[in-house]
Amino acid sequence: MNIGKLSAYIAMEVGNLGVMSSFSRHQRLPSANESWLGPTLLVERIGMFPSSGDIRRPMLDPYPLLAHLKRLYRGQALEMDDRDGLKVIFSDWRFRVRICCNDPAIIINVETRCATQLMPLKTAELLGHLESFENCRSAL
Repeated sequence: MNIGKLSAYIAMEVGNLGVMSSFSRHQRLPSANESWLGPTLLVERIGMFPSSGDIRRPMLDPYPLLAHLKRLYRGQALEMDDRDGLKVIFSDWRFRVRICCNDPAIIINVETRCATQLMPLKTAELLGHLESFENCRSAL
């Protein structure tokens, strides 16, 4: 029996309980111009995790910086992951430093947990560490 005959046989025997019949039993999806909870939920999630966005900084050799940041935050961090750049997680904030594969640069992102006023402080702290590291390296 080929596939077409088999599917026709199944449809006759079980009353076509396939995908199309399940679509007809459920609510329809909203169209692109209808308002629904998608944007509302997105705004709520952004408010729960305020983010600095991607901050791009040119850097020829980012690996010494990553090692420096690991040493700085090792005692305070709940979790560190250096598989793809450096991700450091604390109880109320986290940051990630990624290495650009196309040009000699890094991308920094800082997020806080429900604390909108903490995000700019932690971003400034991290960028301050970056600048002091760059200044020390240029003095050598």
